[in-house]
Amino acid sequence: MRATGAPAPLVGRQAEIAAVTEVLDRARRGTGGALVLWGEPGIGKTALLDHVTAASADFAPLAVQPARCESGTPFAGLDTLLRPVEHLIATLPVSQAAALRGVLAGEVTGADRSLTAVAVLSLLSALAVDRPLLIVVDDAHRLDAETEFVLGFVARRVGTDPVVVLVAGHDAPVGGSWEGVEPLAVSPLADDHAAQLVAAAHPGLDGPEVTRAVKAGGGNPLALHELPVPIDDLAAGTVPVGPRLRKAFAERLQTMPTPAREFVVLMAAARADGDQLTLARSARSRAAEEPVWEETIRSGLLAGTPDRPALRHPVVRAAVYASASPSERGNAHRTLAAALPPGSRGHVWHRAATVHGVDEEIAGLLEQTVPSGAGAVPILRRAAELSADPAAATRRLAGAAVAAWHGGDATMARRLLADARSLTDEVLATRASRGLRGVLELADGSLERAHRSISRDIAAFDDPRMGVELGAAALHAGWSAARDDLVGETLTRLAGLTTPGLPEVLPIVRTWWGPATDPARAASPAELGDVMAHISRVESQLLPASPLGLVWGLDEPLADAVHALVRRHRRHADGTSLAAALARIARLDIAAGRWDAAEDAAAEGLASAERIGAEHIAAECRNCLGWLAAARGDGRSVDHLTVRTLRLAGPRRDRAVSASAHWNRGMAALAAGRADAALDLLARLDEPGHEAAHPIVALLASLDTIEGRRARAAAGDRPAPRRGARRLGTAHRRALGEIHSAPGTRTAGRTRRRTVLPGGAGRARCVPAPVRPRTGPAALRRVVAATAAAPRRPPAARRRCRDVPRTGSAPDAGAGPA
Repeated sequence: MRATGAPAPLVGRQAEIAAVTEVLDRARRGTGGALVLWGEPGIGKTALLDHVTAASADFAPLAVQPARCESGTPFAGLDTLLRPVEHLIATLPVSQAAALRGVLAGEVTGADRSLTAVAVLSLLSALAVDRPLLIVVDDAHRLDAETEFVLGFVARRVGTDPVVVLVAGHDAPVGGSWEGVEPLAVSPLADDHAAQLVAAAHPGLDGPEVTRAVKAGGGNPLALHELPVPIDDLAAGTVPVGPRLRKAFAERLQTMPTPAREFVVLMAAARADGDQLTLARSARSRAAEEPVWEETIRSGLLAGTPDRPALRHPVVRAAVYASASPSERGNAHRTLAAALPPGSRGHVWHRAATVHGVDEEIAGLLEQTVPSGAGAVPILRRAAELSADPAAATRRLAGAAVAAWHGGDATMARRLLADARSLTDEVLATRASRGLRGVLELADGSLERAHRSISRDIAAFDDPRMGVELGAAALHAGWSAARDDLVGETLTRLAGLTTPGLPEVLPIVRTWWGPATDPARAASPAELGDVMAHISRVESQLLPASPLGLVWGLDEPLADAVHALVRRHRRHADGTSLAAALARIARLDIAAGRWDAAEDAAAEGLASAERIGAEHIAAECRNCLGWLAAARGDGRSVDHLTVRTLRLAGPRRDRAVSASAHWNRGMAALAAGRADAALDLLARLDEPGHEAAHPIVALLASLDTIEGRRARAAAGDRPAPRRGARRLGTAHRRALGEIHSAPGTRTAGRTRRRTVLPGGAGRARCVPAPVRPRTGPAALRRVVAATAAAPRRPPAARRRCRDVPRTGSAPDAGAGPA
């Protein structure tokens, strides 16, 4: 602990600093006081004392931080505190001086502590005559009983002298030596302050990692400092306990009475969601033993009441559990198991916690109690640890990996899958994990490698339904990579499967996803809705990607189908599938003009995807938010959202994501009046070989490309409107001609209007004028689709351009990003 020098760097703590400062200011005016700072181990009491001491240079400091090994030696702490002022003892009355000299000589026993307390008060009052005095006592729970009595005596009587006593300990000052001294609870850091501390302690962490660290640390600064880097375990909901935090909690447990310590360990061993009734019964029985319950409450580790007892935060639970001895943990699990019905999930779980080595019987019982969702992960992982057969362990670890993935924890899913694959042959791990390896690669790895892995894994399954599920994932990988060959290969593989219902929907799936050879039959919205529902029953991922749906004019029935998926995934707590569905619906809401809904869906999906560790989904959500920002003229937000997306999409060869990010930047450049910059960005969408080239996104961005050409021509930079089109691809050049001649697009001035968009800070952007629903959007999209020369353009879309109604109006605002 520092007594001088610059103030210690401290994050937050404004309320605590204000409370201490008020006491110090009173002492400067001649009226002293005392505070007991209390809170759980690692909460930052020492850092707060260091900061206050360093910032109070006008005070004369006296400090003691007792050693635990001296807690049984009478007056050991007082000896440390008074040694610096030993020469002033001679100024005291003879009896008091003799008492203090005896203390420093080790000759005074506890029987003399009252006289010693009076002598110490007199000495401190004399020291404060010329300069205010600051007495700092850290780790007060280590003080010997005699010193604690003396300092408590002093703390209650310094009100008439310019003396401040600051004491830091674990317990609230209720009863005991500190009774009557004003308490100051040192609370956990707020999330924003915890994020600042994490960023300072672990430079280089990105935003999602900081968020996971803040959630795991529970506002405990020591826990946040000791988090592992890279932060792999945090997404799993586990809280790693560093050595200093473990040591601090172990010391705290040792100072608690045995009944209170047993109850705290019992709560740490309990399941977070299944043992509340057992804990409540135990708490109520202990509440009858009033000193036990009060001691537990005073520890600062608990929250709630005897009816709903709980430890304050998972970091406290983890630290208490890690700090308890193996016998204490075993006793707690046996107590909980005995209180629960035999064969129940909780009973089996706590029995398993007492087993050392392998036990296939318990492993089998655990597997029988597995719930759905993320709750299956710890149970299956423990069952794998108890498994005698490597194949059984592989099956259980792989099942845990799948549960972790759907529960929203890609990091844990990867780790569990790697463990499963290390135990046995690849085919068994693939089957047990339902082809998870390629799906995880699709989430944040190379799309082409993901496609190869998924395609290879399809052959491992006898169940054709699994083949369809994986084939749908392979379709998304190939389409996002703008690889028609991979899409065609997957469609061919799907045609060889015998899943019920697949033959009926495969022709339309082939038409939507791949290079069509047969025209698609025009269908009414009602018919399309039936088709979407049928496809969803076979495999929902076979539904077209949102940009494909927009190009084909399927936006309304596709939105209905995806909304149904969102509701289903919420109901089943499938976090990963929910994040993907939110990204899809955000694009469709943008196209429908539901921008607030789109922003909400994209923001929720982004938060989930970043927490999960699914970069592909996160990038799609960022692109939706970026499109909205660009439409509102918020170029700074567009830059912020696209920097990370482009940095990660390049190595992944995710052309759909890269193209959408370029589109957003092009729109932002248009809004800022930089037509040349906009065209340079938008031209990449149709530039063969470029990492942002994607034909579907190029089509959806055509209106912005045309607007940029017009803006550049109007500025006089390019007198010939079509001269700049040479840098654009064939799709853009043909789109330009067709849209110029299409009904309802005669001039920008007549069919578009300048509108100040929400959040645009008064900036105006040219957006399409309103049209009659169900007619304009699909009609113009068919015109745009009909102009594309890319080999993937569906012939039916080109043929339907003749049916565009002559409404004289432009399409709804934006087709949405890819």
